Amino acid sequence: MRILVVDDAENVRYSLRISLEDAGYDVDEAADGEEALGKLRSAAFDLVVADVWMPRLNGIDLLQSMRRTSPATAVFVITGGAARIPIESTAAMARTWGADRVFHKPFDNEDLVAAIRQRAAG
Repeated sequence: MRILVVDDAENVRYSLRISLEDAGYDVDEAADGEEALGKLRSAAFDLVVADVWMPRLNGIDLLQSMRRTSPATAVFVITGGAARIPIESTAAMARTWGADRVFHKPFDNEDLVAAIRQRAAG
């Protein structure tokens, strides 16, 4: 399974990459939604794990674009909320636009790996 991790925080990308690679997945990274769209245009991914609040193109806009261009690709959204937007509102927005799962930061990487395994098992 090929996974794209999208987050503007390098330490989050690194942590997720290590956990996912240790679980046997092929992982690539993008620092924001714009970079992610470029990678999605040039390669196929089975799953995208994307943060919501990022510069240039946020995770909700990325999700909306993906639902138009690659609706079969699974999207797991991760969010810690924002200064004026409660985490529950951000999660609801992500689900409205088609996120397959939403994880609230901080979360245990093993919970994410378990959700990916469950999805892959069908």
